Amino acid sequence: MRLQKIAMTKKSSIFDEFLHDREFAGSFYQYHPWREESIYERARDLKISKPAVSRQELVRVLRSYHQPDLVHHEVERNLNRLAEEDSMVVIGGQQAGLLGGPLYTFYKAITIVRLAKQAEKQLGKPVIPVFWIAGEDHDLEEVNHVWVQNGDKEPVKHRLEVKDQRKIPISRRRLDEKQYRDWLDQLAGILPDRPYKEEWLAQCKKWGMGTRSWTRLFAKVLNHFFGPYGLLLVDSHDENLRRLEVPVLKRMIRQSRAIARAVQNASGRLIGRGLEVPVDLKEDQGNLFIQIDGERQLLFQKGGQWTTKDGLKKWSEDELLSLVEQEPALFSNNVITRPLMQEALFPTLYFVAGPGEIAYWSLLKEAFYELGLKMPVVIPRMFVTLMDKALEKRMDEFALGLEELEHLKQKKMKWIDEQQPPDLTDRFQEAVDVILGHHGQLVGYLHQTIGMNMKEIGKKNEEKIKAQIDYLHRFAKKSLEEKHRASLRKWDELIHGIYPNDKPQERVYNMIWAWNEHGMDWVDFLLRAPSSEVRLDGSVHVLLI
Repeated sequence: MRLQKIAMTKKSSIFDEFLHDREFAGSFYQYHPWREESIYERARDLKISKPAVSRQELVRVLRSYHQPDLVHHEVERNLNRLAEEDSMVVIGGQQAGLLGGPLYTFYKAITIVRLAKQAEKQLGKPVIPVFWIAGEDHDLEEVNHVWVQNGDKEPVKHRLEVKDQRKIPISRRRLDEKQYRDWLDQLAGILPDRPYKEEWLAQCKKWGMGTRSWTRLFAKVLNHFFGPYGLLLVDSHDENLRRLEVPVLKRMIRQSRAIARAVQNASGRLIGRGLEVPVDLKEDQGNLFIQIDGERQLLFQKGGQWTTKDGLKKWSEDELLSLVEQEPALFSNNVITRPLMQEALFPTLYFVAGPGEIAYWSLLKEAFYELGLKMPVVIPRMFVTLMDKALEKRMDEFALGLEELEHLKQKKMKWIDEQQPPDLTDRFQEAVDVILGHHGQLVGYLHQTIGMNMKEIGKKNEEKIKAQIDYLHRFAKKSLEEKHRASLRKWDELIHGIYPNDKPQERVYNMIWAWNEHGMDWVDFLLRAPSSEVRLDGSVHVLLI
């Protein structure tokens, strides 16, 4: 295995501003991500900050969450180290997609583990890797499927169907073990037979045994690969954690309007720079959810009251604060307050983020201040494309460089054009000009000698002639494509492998696709690769396996 790095294509986006504009990064984020001094500044700020929750209570909750099936001696070691007052964390998170969701979940976890180890060497203090599982999210369509390649190397979406379509937190979705096992057998039927098929199928079925919820399944997957590296897991919808969050939730309610104003101010500054606001900011939204009859509903502040969107449930601020105290499990954060809650719970040195997260965090610097917090250092995760020898061979056949991975579809169209006779289009245009020239003379003669409606009939006839010539042109092009069918299959194999569904591989395929084809040694390879080979600056790492 070996790594090669390529630069991502620049786009007009907040993520690109973050990567390439030092003034933007320093203005919209607390610490400049590309200044070496930032890690030391952040460590000093954490040392003097007052924790919002008890460190010992946090560790107690996390230890309880890991029992009994997420235990590993490195996990236990890091739980003990997190209890030390001078320890810090590197944290990142993701929704609980089936079997880990898209590959970038793994790259995020790998980045967290690597960065924690690196920061601990720099600071000489315990730095613990933590993965935040967004168990409170309710978007079923985001997590109920995996993408893999079938035997024809085409992308296939394999969905786990559920009857209950309510907007309930993913952590409250019970995993039907029989249905899950049947779904896995169907998945095995989609994937081609490879030496690793029996291995992953047996392990995935083992993960499902006695698993209570979708998020627990997700946690088992991450723990299997990253528990040996001491990665701690936290489910944001853990009821024990929610009870610990009560004081922070109350502050969020009291400071709700101030938080909203801070976010609106930041959105105005983004608009002033010609950038698109990354979050749909609804008027009067309270940036918290409440469960009504089991479903999550966004809270709003209207007319001095808190209310659900439909207005059917209303509370005064005091009533809502009392409800938080009595039933904290009913409440959860939205995209704005989740980062604030994360920071209130953990002494965060680095937050590891994807492009979308980095975009919406640009709104939050002043919002952190409203809770007496500071935003941690924000750093992008690894970006990885897996390329095996077959894909590498296709790249060589079409004389493509790694920097062209984002443009494979355009390269394919250009290649098709190049296979046409150079004068084919000109020949057809010449034929059109000659035929219609003679046709026009004929129609003119008929109009003069016969009259009637010959001109109108001639016009319709001309359109039919052009349509037939155009049909012949298209047929000729299609025949050329048939002639080059084998090469076009190779193009499709390359595109489906590297840029499926017009998206980077890491945003589509599940790790089962990689496991079935290559095993999972590449995970340890990425975890152990020298820092000199892994850049967290937006570069794409092509892993040749």
